[in-house]
Amino acid sequence: MVKFSKELQSQLVPEWQEAYCAYAELKNDLKRIQQHRTMGPTYTRSGTSLGILRSIASTKAANLTKTFTRTFSRAPSPRGRPDYMASLSVKPGVHSKDVIAINKRKTEDGDVYMTELREPISISPQDITYFARLDAQLTKVNKFYKKKETENIVRAGVLEKKMYELIHAQEAVARQGIPVEYATPLGPVKQDHDAHMTGHHMQNPKELSDELPLISEDTERSESFLMEASAPAGKHQEDDDDDGEIDDAISRYIVDQTASKNLKTGSAEHRSKESAASGSILKLRSAMKATSSVVPDPVDEDKELEYIRGDDDVESQKTYTQKELDEAKRLLRRAFVDFYRSLSLLSSYRSVNITAFAKITKKYDEITGWAIAPIYMKEVESSHFVTSKKIHKLATKVEDIYIKHFADGERKKAMAQLRPVRRQGTHRTTFFLGLFSGSSIALLISFFFLVSNPLALKKGGGMGYLNTVFPVFSTLMLVAIHMYFYGWNVYAWQRTRINYPFIFEFSPGTELRFREVLLLSTGFTTFLLAGMNIHIAVTLLTYQDPQVSPGVALAPSALNDTSTAADVIPLILVLTSLLALFFPFNILYRSSRKFFLGCFRRLVIAPLIKVKLSDFFLGDQFTSQVLVFRNLEYVTCYYSSGFFLTNEQDHVCKKNSVYQGFGYVVALLPYWWRFLQCLRRWIEEKDVHQRDNAAKYMSAIVAVGLRQAYTNYRKTPSEVPLLVLMIVASIVATIFTNYWDLCIDWGLLNKQSKNKWLRDKIILKNKSLYFIAMGTNSVLRLAWLATLIQAPVSLGLNQNAFDVCMAVLEILRRGIWNFFRIENEHLTNVGKYRAEKAVPLPFNDEL
Repeated sequence: MVKFSKELQSQLVPEWQEAYCAYAELKNDLKRIQQHRTMGPTYTRSGTSLGILRSIASTKAANLTKTFTRTFSRAPSPRGRPDYMASLSVKPGVHSKDVIAINKRKTEDGDVYMTELREPISISPQDITYFARLDAQLTKVNKFYKKKETENIVRAGVLEKKMYELIHAQEAVARQGIPVEYATPLGPVKQDHDAHMTGHHMQNPKELSDELPLISEDTERSESFLMEASAPAGKHQEDDDDDGEIDDAISRYIVDQTASKNLKTGSAEHRSKESAASGSILKLRSAMKATSSVVPDPVDEDKELEYIRGDDDVESQKTYTQKELDEAKRLLRRAFVDFYRSLSLLSSYRSVNITAFAKITKKYDEITGWAIAPIYMKEVESSHFVTSKKIHKLATKVEDIYIKHFADGERKKAMAQLRPVRRQGTHRTTFFLGLFSGSSIALLISFFFLVSNPLALKKGGGMGYLNTVFPVFSTLMLVAIHMYFYGWNVYAWQRTRINYPFIFEFSPGTELRFREVLLLSTGFTTFLLAGMNIHIAVTLLTYQDPQVSPGVALAPSALNDTSTAADVIPLILVLTSLLALFFPFNILYRSSRKFFLGCFRRLVIAPLIKVKLSDFFLGDQFTSQVLVFRNLEYVTCYYSSGFFLTNEQDHVCKKNSVYQGFGYVVALLPYWWRFLQCLRRWIEEKDVHQRDNAAKYMSAIVAVGLRQAYTNYRKTPSEVPLLVLMIVASIVATIFTNYWDLCIDWGLLNKQSKNKWLRDKIILKNKSLYFIAMGTNSVLRLAWLATLIQAPVSLGLNQNAFDVCMAVLEILRRGIWNFFRIENEHLTNVGKYRAEKAVPLPFNDEL
């Protein structure tokens, strides 16, 4: 049986974890109560001071001081136990309701709960601590739920208004004679211009109002809802007790909704009712003045009517194309899905906290023998977050709207989109993961056996292999290694409950878990190693040594004389990999491939489109794969120019002037993309950090550009000046980027934080891991520096092999960086209780 504490951790919304009932802390309080009653004064209580708890729970200091004075002024008994210890147990004739009384005080911030304890419980400091913390948790949960409920009610009003505007836009398109599809319970029905002219294709505002609303059924019901919500506290207190913020939000929404209704149709019948509807608004405002504690600004009736008519004139001039209408519907569908998700999160928050309070009060009764749970849970069940049904009603209405307008009246289809089922791991995944892992190991051993054949690498054949086909194979090899590290990242994020699907904005239920990522990685590795084995095998089998007479068995010589058929194999691997990435059919995790390509497209057109975290995260991955870009340039040159037919090594391509010139573009592309993204965010968000981040990437661009120039002009008079400039620029870029990694991206090295030289909030319990990660990141940055200054030139090492080794170290550094970067982003979301993303809405608004 799973303990509730673990079940709570698995069910809570990670970004809201601090807003949940602190079940673990309350459980520790119960342990102290139990140990105190069994061990007496030999047990020393530790934990949060009562002074802090009193401030949290807003308890009365005078009463607590009096209690503590009475408690600790008593001298211990000769047996070494306080006099009050014997009186803590339940006595005959003393009822639980006589030792506890729960008071609720209303404040500007919401209800504050204070439990008044009487003897014998009031003489135990451990019990006082427990109930002070319990009251503080109930106050916190109730306040947070009210806040989120208010936000969702306002959001519902905006969505409903946008839904009306969408239908109005459909009518506008129909006026232009363009057939429009309208969703009905029986399926989509196309309407033409004639149908519009007869007035049968659209519902009148009254019918629309009865079936579409989120908050209110129609204007009259909205008024009733508002009157009920803003009634005095003594009326409907237990069912719908809303604070002033909710009343103001709903009132603003109703005014907007009523005005919007008047804009939705140009029929004479509706215009004749305009004055009546406007009167309802003014009547509603008057009702608000009478019921709300906040006096609204005076409203001029003539100006109000003029405002509504003016908007109607503006709306009537708007025209829409079918493409704009489809895009608006797509955005609105996405907004409804996201809104439904936020309602589900809040419903889950409510149920989990109810269970937490029930469990912890029951445990208290089991330890002490009192029957406090029914008394306290009665107060919990009467609190706002339990009695309020608004979120449930909103969820039901969202389902109805989505079924009718976005799912062609099919409930099953709508629920599949509103409640997507997360992809579950299967035994098939585990089986193929093991199969590909074993196959990869076997193929790797086979490759080393083939390469170690003395006949395979004669007369410097090893260098020929490294200078011709190895750059092609290493391109796929680096991609595979990066996939493995991403799989490790996903595993670490899952174990530490970092909400990476929300941070990357994956479609619900489509994110890859670590087993799926490792399955792709091992499958890709098997594919790559199989190609490498086949390449060497074909080379050995198709080449006949000219010194061997006919009829004698074939024997390979040097790999620099490989056959044309063998050298085509690496190209086939690269093209097959690209084909699998763009494969349109629903295999090989199409949703993930589509998401990747979408991020890549936005990365390429960075200055022209809004930048998301997933976009610049992908850009950062590419900055660690510069060698892959260079190798792709080499692949293009090696095969398109036919050099692989001449059995020449890579220096043929590298001496080509076009190849050298294009090398600047290829090497700088990842940094240039990130530079443009930072500029876009700086201009759009007015964040100076993005300006500094752009400067960081510019320093890297200068360093990489000088490195490319030094490579092109080696053994020329410009070699020494370029070498000096390259080393200086590389050192400056390394220091700049390393500082940014640790202090900005990771948020560490803050000497003022609660965790010395780290940050206030950390997820890993072992703090030494952060210092190890910082040291490792700094050291591995030197590997990037080594690739820039081309260390192997003076050491006599093969440049291609050295570059691959350094690229692997850079990928390792990037894998470490990924974890702490997303951890920092997650903690930022936790600090802001941000569990929903801003969703763009049609008609030039954003939710």
